[in-house]
Amino acid sequence: MSEQNRRYVQKEIGRLLSDIWRIKGLAEQEYGPQHIITKKLTGMHGDAQLLLQEAAGK
Repeated sequence: MSEQNRRYVQKEIGRLLSDIWRIKGLAEQEYGPQHIITKKLTGMHGDAQLLLQEAAGK
Protein backbone atom coordinates (compact mmCIF):
# COMPACT_ATOMS: atom_id res chain seq x y z
CA MET A 1 0.00 0.00 0.00
CA SER A 2 1.38 3.40 -0.89
CA GLU A 3 1.97 6.00 1.79
CA GLN A 4 -0.78 8.18 0.32
CA ASN A 5 -3.28 5.32 0.51
CA ARG A 6 -2.18 4.49 4.05
CA ARG A 7 -2.80 8.07 5.18
CA TYR A 8 -6.19 8.06 3.47
CA VAL A 9 -7.21 4.81 5.20
CA GLN A 10 -6.11 6.15 8.60
CA LYS A 11 -8.07 9.35 8.02
CA GLU A 12 -11.23 7.47 7.03
CA ILE A 13 -10.98 5.10 10.00
CA GLY A 14 -10.63 8.16 12.24
CA ARG A 15 -13.81 9.60 10.76
CA LEU A 16 -15.54 6.28 11.27
CA LEU A 17 -14.49 6.27 14.93
CA SER A 18 -15.86 9.76 15.38
CA ASP A 19 -19.18 8.91 13.74
CA ILE A 20 -19.61 5.70 15.73
CA TRP A 21 -18.85 7.53 18.98
CA ARG A 22 -21.39 10.26 18.17
CA ILE A 23 -24.11 7.76 17.22
CA LYS A 24 -23.34 5.63 20.29
CA GLY A 25 -23.93 8.68 22.49
CA LEU A 26 -27.28 9.31 20.85
CA ALA A 27 -28.23 5.64 21.23
CA GLU A 28 -27.36 5.75 24.93
CA GLN A 29 -29.63 8.76 25.38
CA GLU A 30 -32.47 7.13 23.46
CA TYR A 31 -32.21 3.49 24.56
CA GLY A 32 -29.85 3.38 27.53
CA PRO A 33 -26.40 1.81 27.89
CA GLN A 34 -27.66 -1.79 28.17
CA HIS A 35 -29.65 -1.83 24.91
CA ILE A 36 -28.38 -4.16 22.17
CA ILE A 37 -27.92 -1.27 19.71
CA THR A 38 -25.72 0.63 22.15
CA LYS A 39 -23.70 -2.50 22.91
CA LYS A 40 -23.19 -3.23 19.20
CA LEU A 41 -22.01 0.35 18.58
CA THR A 42 -19.56 0.01 21.47
CA GLY A 43 -18.20 -3.15 19.84
CA MET A 44 -17.95 -1.45 16.46
CA HIS A 45 -16.00 1.41 18.04
CA GLY A 46 -13.54 -1.05 19.57
CA ASP A 47 -13.13 -2.83 16.23
CA ALA A 48 -12.47 0.46 14.43
CA GLN A 49 -9.87 1.41 17.07
CA LEU A 50 -8.07 -1.88 16.44
CA LEU A 51 -8.10 -1.21 12.70
CA LEU A 52 -6.60 2.23 13.25
CA GLN A 53 -3.87 0.78 15.48
CA GLU A 54 -3.10 -1.90 12.91
CA ALA A 55 -2.99 0.66 10.10
CA ALA A 56 -0.66 2.88 12.13
CA GLY A 57 1.61 -0.04 13.00
CA LYS A 58 2.19 -1.20 9.44
